[in-house]
Amino acid sequence: MTVDSPVGASTGGGPTTADSTAGTLPGTPVDLADGTGHAEPSGAGTHAGPRGRRFRRFRQSRQFQWARSSLSLSLSLSRFRSPAGVVAVVALLSFVASLVLRVTLYPEGSGDADEAAYILQARMLLEGRLTLDAGAVEPFFRPWLTGVHDGRVFTKYLPGWPALLALSQALFGTMAVAPAAVAGVWVVGTYRLARELFDHAWSAVAAAVGVALSPLVLLHTALPLAYAPGAAVLVLASAELLRGARTGARAALAGGGAGLGLVLLIRPFDVVLVVLPVIVLAAVRRRRELGTLLRRSGWAVIGALPLVVALLAYCWRVTGSPLRMPLSASDPLDRFGFGPRRILPSESSFLFTRRLALDALQETLEVAPSWFFGGAALIALAAVGLVAPRRRLERLFLLATTGVVLAGYTFWWGSAFAMPGLRNGLGPHYHLAAFTPVVILAADGARWLWTFLPARSPLSRRPGSSASGTARGLAGRMVRSGAVAVAVAGLVAITVPTLQPRIDVQRGVNEGNDFLAALLPDDLGGPAVVLVTPTVPSRYTQVPYHSLRNSPDLDGPVVFAADIGPGSAALPDRMPDRAMFRLRPDEIADPAVPGSFRGSFVPLRQVTGSRVEIRVQVRIPGDTGTAPVRSGDARLYVRLGGEVRTPRTAVPVTITHTFVLTTGPGTGPDEIGTAGASLPAELVVGFTDGTGPASGTWEERFPLVRSPGGDLSLLAPGLGWRRLPTGAGSGTDGGTGGQWLPATAKPTLDVSLTGGAAR
Repeated sequence: MTVDSPVGASTGGGPTTADSTAGTLPGTPVDLADGTGHAEPSGAGTHAGPRGRRFRRFRQSRQFQWARSSLSLSLSLSRFRSPAGVVAVVALLSFVASLVLRVTLYPEGSGDADEAAYILQARMLLEGRLTLDAGAVEPFFRPWLTGVHDGRVFTKYLPGWPALLALSQALFGTMAVAPAAVAGVWVVGTYRLARELFDHAWSAVAAAVGVALSPLVLLHTALPLAYAPGAAVLVLASAELLRGARTGARAALAGGGAGLGLVLLIRPFDVVLVVLPVIVLAAVRRRRELGTLLRRSGWAVIGALPLVVALLAYCWRVTGSPLRMPLSASDPLDRFGFGPRRILPSESSFLFTRRLALDALQETLEVAPSWFFGGAALIALAAVGLVAPRRRLERLFLLATTGVVLAGYTFWWGSAFAMPGLRNGLGPHYHLAAFTPVVILAADGARWLWTFLPARSPLSRRPGSSASGTARGLAGRMVRSGAVAVAVAGLVAITVPTLQPRIDVQRGVNEGNDFLAALLPDDLGGPAVVLVTPTVPSRYTQVPYHSLRNSPDLDGPVVFAADIGPGSAALPDRMPDRAMFRLRPDEIADPAVPGSFRGSFVPLRQVTGSRVEIRVQVRIPGDTGTAPVRSGDARLYVRLGGEVRTPRTAVPVTITHTFVLTTGPGTGPDEIGTAGASLPAELVVGFTDGTGPASGTWEERFPLVRSPGGDLSLLAPGLGWRRLPTGAGSGTDGGTGGQWLPATAKPTLDVSLTGGAAR
């Protein structure tokens, strides 16, 4: 798509460049080699004689070649001094800025788990897949943001943006090019829409620059999320549709329709919100020729039709109905409106009320200005642009577009859910379609204020002034240039302070990613499966660790599995050819020590048998003397469900005891039977050093399942947990004590399991 001006549009008073052939007479040949536009001598005998020979020698000289090269370069650069050329440069710089930000600030993304869903879907498309086999991914490898239909797993999002990510990967070996291209498209689209609405080249350039420099655009065009591509393509599609409706240009209408069709495959609700004001503006503009407008709209329908068919076919394939979107098909509670809402059936729901919706809207309006280049000053310029004279209909169109988007997303529960990240996270990302109209209004407001600046110095207008016209014009240009410099400096000064808190937040995300990567060894000795165990249980490895992603076929050298609790003991049977490890990023080495090291990565082994011996060794912490501890003050125990075994012997400084877990009924005081137990379950081995709030407790918890052959199967080592005495652990839990913390139980509690056949 080019960035040229609309048909019949003027430059609006902006500077223009002369054509290189201007001024030549009809029929006069032009020297296309040197591009000067001067007619060469022609006719017989032109180069005869001394003058001709000198001319030929001059043309062959190095000086002439340098001069010609310099002139050609000057003429090439002159094209970039035109408004369209400037926009092309800004678009290219935005493309480069996106790639630089991706490498430097967002190497693993923003920390939003939705990014993993888009990347997975892109990888699926690269492999020719629309869905995954539910039997292959359940229950350990279920990707985040997916639903199930007829035994097939589908992603919640439509395939438009993932297809572009896949195309970027196929062509360039990276998905980063697609968001960078979106940055360029957004700049070009802003310029073309502003030109179409106000027919002023340099204010359109200012709008394009304002979009390119806005923190919200810089952020989202560096991420693999779908909010920016939807907004960017809608801006360009709106420009083409309005231009086509005005001029009848079929290419513009078809291109605009194709743009709408593409966004239907990305964010269909945004299309509904944005296209309504476009239709109204086009109809009011051509209100005396509605029949002509209706005929022209057919070309837009032709452009959109193939993509609409693709949308319906995709929905039919993955959800069973062409009219059922994957978003709501994955969970009926994931929809617009008020009431209980949630993102997936596996997640908790919350009540989305009208009050919560208004609170989200209010906070969005309060925070949104800080995401524009120039902040509140740009909003003030937009207000000026709204009341500026001429083109009132176009100004109302921009206001309506912003208002409709804000109103539409007031009924979306995600707007309330996103409030914590409005200021320094992803910002008002749901409302990106309302972003560009504000910038265009601000640019035209600045243009109108520009007209009030004196074209000549006020001093030169005094009676009797002897200043020449050149001096007066120069003084006027200095006044205007100074005003522009002050205004730009002010916008920069308002914007820069908002960046550092957001950069700091992202650096925190990057540090977390680096910490996670540091826990994972580079070489695991062969194919491996890593059981991921967060503090808050989740059936998705991407929550909360968005960078732990699997290939669609689960055929990577390392496969990440979600810790599903006691059922995790069945994982070795799912992947018997892989070594198994547990990743527990939140595990604390010693919660009683402030600033204790966190994170663990340990090998796991499967313990099976109809009889499992549980050998326990306890080393009493604190005093290492030999004085015995009364059994009432310390207690060793094993628990499975509601069945508990506790030795009745006195507890010395060091305890060694063996329990037995069996498939049959328990036959002794140290034996626990599973004949009537409900499995999967958690086998708990624990030790407490006393009673009351001053006591501490150590536990190791083992996942336990019954294998298809009837034997017991456990994963060892188990998960360590500690409960500190009240007031202890000031560096870990704020000194409150009494709560369970993910922490290794060693060296106080050391448990080993040995499987075997029943005796």
